[in-house]
Amino acid sequence: MKVKTLFCSLSMMLSPLLMAQPSPLSIKESVKFKSSDRYIRAVHQEIETRNIGLDKTRYAILMGMLKTRGFAWIYDGEGEGYILARFDYRGDTNVMRIEYDESLVQLKYQDALGDFQCENLIEGICYKNDRGYYNYIKNLRASIAQQLQHL
Repeated sequence: MKVKTLFCSLSMMLSPLLMAQPSPLSIKESVKFKSSDRYIRAVHQEIETRNIGLDKTRYAILMGMLKTRGFAWIYDGEGEGYILARFDYRGDTNVMRIEYDESLVQLKYQDALGDFQCENLIEGICYKNDRGYYNYIKNLRASIAQQLQHL
């Protein structure tokens, strides 16, 4: 019985990583402690892929990471339907989970150290963070969107 309970606990903890799937952004209005909706949208709003295929979408994400305005993002691993991107700057670290499928790409907060730690995280969407966080992630999102347009 303990093995079954342990397995269920592990699968619940790992399920967000195993079942990465972008979805249309719906900002929860009932959340009290949050940044401006425009900041949240600038980072977490989904990007349409125009159904170019998973391989091309993955390629566009990787190229977007490399060509982001300012500093390039570092590939930090991947799984089915997502790529982890890391950004290190002046002792602060941010890791984003870039989820993708046939029709959408969406950036979700994975982890951070220093000033970029999310103060209110709900289902991968960071509702409250430093303004610098939103600026850096906005640039990554814009770079990925631009790469998707060129394919």
